[in-house]
Amino acid sequence: MRSDLAALARGVIGVGFTGTRGADAPLEELRAFAPGAVILFARNVGMLDDLRDLVASLRALAAPAPLITVDQEGGRVARLRDGVAPLPSAMAVGASGDPALAEGLGTLLGRDLARLGISVDFAPVADLALQPASLVIGTRAYGDDPQLVAAFAGAFARGLERGGVAAAVKHFPGHGATADDSHVGLPRIDASSATLRARDLVPFARAIAARDASIVMTAHVVVDAFDRERPATLSPAILRGLLREELGFNGVVSTDCMEMDAIANGVGTVRGAVQALAAGADLVMISHRLDLARAAVDAIAAAVEDGTLPRARLEEAHARVHALRARFAHLTPFDGELDPALPLEAAQRAVTAVRGDVRLHAGKPVTVISFEGSAVDNAAASGTAARAVEEPSLSSALRRRRWKSEVMRVPLEPDADELDLLLEHVPRLGDREFVVVTRNAHLHDAQRAAVARILALVPGALIVSARGPFDAACWPQARRVACLYGDQPLSFEGGADVLSGRVAATGALPVRLPEQAAVR
Repeated sequence: MRSDLAALARGVIGVGFTGTRGADAPLEELRAFAPGAVILFARNVGMLDDLRDLVASLRALAAPAPLITVDQEGGRVARLRDGVAPLPSAMAVGASGDPALAEGLGTLLGRDLARLGISVDFAPVADLALQPASLVIGTRAYGDDPQLVAAFAGAFARGLERGGVAAAVKHFPGHGATADDSHVGLPRIDASSATLRARDLVPFARAIAARDASIVMTAHVVVDAFDRERPATLSPAILRGLLREELGFNGVVSTDCMEMDAIANGVGTVRGAVQALAAGADLVMISHRLDLARAAVDAIAAAVEDGTLPRARLEEAHARVHALRARFAHLTPFDGELDPALPLEAAQRAVTAVRGDVRLHAGKPVTVISFEGSAVDNAAASGTAARAVEEPSLSSALRRRRWKSEVMRVPLEPDADELDLLLEHVPRLGDREFVVVTRNAHLHDAQRAAVARILALVPGALIVSARGPFDAACWPQARRVACLYGDQPLSFEGGADVLSGRVAATGALPVRLPEQAAVR
């Protein structure tokens, strides 16, 4: 009896591990565990041939193979760097105004993932970018308008599934109305039910009605209007009542990682696994520690034995996960024609001229003043391994277009001495273009003040908001402002094409900014 229950429990758990090749992964432990899914992070990604070997080894663990999953959204959340098309952020794609572009990008990425043997992409983000202070959602969202986000999230999900993998819309019923990060705490949303139905739920409802995605991933967020006591991941009212009964979703409901602090520091990962299943989740992600996954198996089996968790609920969850595994036991990557230049086109079309002419003056040398450094980004950093990499640079992208350009790197929060040194140097550089690359200056007082002082010296400097677009509201005196929606290499390449005049700036803001940032 207990062994039978344990097998069912293992089949509804997704696990993670350390190792970049089959030879250094804990394959015997994984084979003995027989998980329903395995998740890959950057810690699992080395050379491309090693990744192929690792995925093949994981797929050989059982028949049907466990779901091989990854968070590959594009922009700053991209676990894989080789073997798949690099994509700009969701917000960059939203700025293009073209859902067909999102579907094409999804198809391209889905095909590449399927070719690697990966069967599930935990994307797209269907949350709304409603909180400028949010570091966990931000540019991962397509925008702040429910209809826009619904159109783009649905299109990207359709593209992924057409490409050959299962898509997962996340984080239900919406993480975008709070600036708090569920990786490090338990966020709470106090909007009314009517507001949530007219706003946050719209992208999920549209994707579910259209059957765009095979999976819905839950949010570790308390949504007062639906359940004041429990985060959505643990809430029967939200998972059964809202998602299953009201919206009619009949696919796999996956949790976000149960080791995130919103769960781990509350009910706990192990108890949370039982409660998530009881609430209506099918796939419980325990993404880092196999010992916690094993403890969760014991807790699930014990809960069935003592009646806390109905056996029928566990069997239902297992059947849904198993059916998805069977569906992707043999992957069929899209075999039609796809344009490999589509990601760069998306990055180009994202560039938004918020104010003034953002093209550089031909023949003038350029100094890029780039605010850089470490910032808390738990979504991007989860499961990363330390690596030495050079920061992407707009200046380097301009030089590749034969533009004479140099870069001055400044901390995200420069101190007084660093700023004084910079301001002393700027007037000595003579007649040239100044491009100021900001990174979330709306959240960094010293950066915001530094840019204001640069503008006092060089009123015609071009401000380039390289992460969220909210920096565009910080300096109403700035004559020229552009938004890229990302500071990955692809975004800088697209930005350099626009700044150098190769293509026009055609992007439109997919979020509302304060009035002082209105286009003039």
